[in-house]
Amino acid sequence: MTLDSEPIAVDPAKMAPKLGKIYECASVEMASLNSYLADEFSSSETFVHELLTHIARFRGKQVRPLCLFLAARCFGPVNKDHIRCAAVTELIHTATLVHDDLLDDSRMRRRVETVNERYGERASILLGDFIYSRGFSISTEVEGVSKLLADTTHNICEGELIQVGSAGDIDLTQETYYRIIYCKTAILYGLACRLGAQLSGASAEEAETLEIFGDQLGLAFQIADDVLDLVGDEDRVGKSLGTDLEKGKMTLPLILLRDRLEGPRAAELRALLEDGRSVGVHGRVVEMLEEERILDEVRIISGDHIDRALAALAGLPGSSSRNALEDLARFVVDRDI
Repeated sequence: MTLDSEPIAVDPAKMAPKLGKIYECASVEMASLNSYLADEFSSSETFVHELLTHIARFRGKQVRPLCLFLAARCFGPVNKDHIRCAAVTELIHTATLVHDDLLDDSRMRRRVETVNERYGERASILLGDFIYSRGFSISTEVEGVSKLLADTTHNICEGELIQVGSAGDIDLTQETYYRIIYCKTAILYGLACRLGAQLSGASAEEAETLEIFGDQLGLAFQIADDVLDLVGDEDRVGKSLGTDLEKGKMTLPLILLRDRLEGPRAAELRALLEDGRSVGVHGRVVEMLEEERILDEVRIISGDHIDRALAALAGLPGSSSRNALEDLARFVVDRDI
């Protein structure tokens, strides 16, 4: 998303070798996507120009569009409607990042200042809305998908509201946690995979199968992200760490640790969770997670979701695109993106 004539593209050569090979499977489609985004987003207004140029630097791996293209190629060729829908999924994701950073008071995103850090809260709110609105406009150009995209955005916002409402709730259940991460993250992966298949002529059952794959991939992705927020390398991850703990978000590692501990150690953890911003809290919580081997348990759970994703693809005919989806799923649980 840039105002410059030169589109910003994902460079497989700068990725881990295995991930780079996956992206090469859809390199033509990804280039078309970035050209489309560059053409669609322009403004003669100086401040809007500056904001859009700034968030172009947030560009990540564009995993959701990649999923859409690979799912599409499992059933047929990619066409202009695929490009449009891939653009919308990326715009929805970008808008959620802008709003998430504001809600979390994050300072860094992919090694650059967040919009709220540099331009303030009002700019963040309006920029996120600006991106959403453009995505909705594009979705109306593809028959039969605007409601799916609108419903997905509704669910994403609902997930955000549930998370905001449960901030500081140390007794958050695993059920509610999963509801939050399904709405905030997994649902957009599932939709991307469904749309890719659907627009290539897949049957309703086949499109549903791809959606299941995407849902499970998204769940694994978010669970792995929750681990990275606690124990990742900030320089490699490219964003502020410990944000969940500071904001009182009970993620899966913290929920499992809470349920594991008893007596004085349980009381100590609750005190730490109630005071997540104090110096030393993050380090002590990580120590407790390591002592109880919780992070190993969480990685196993994330791997279980990947196994379910792979099982969903088992009935599809073999193809290079299906192989790429499988490789992507396996990569998700061992990542720093």
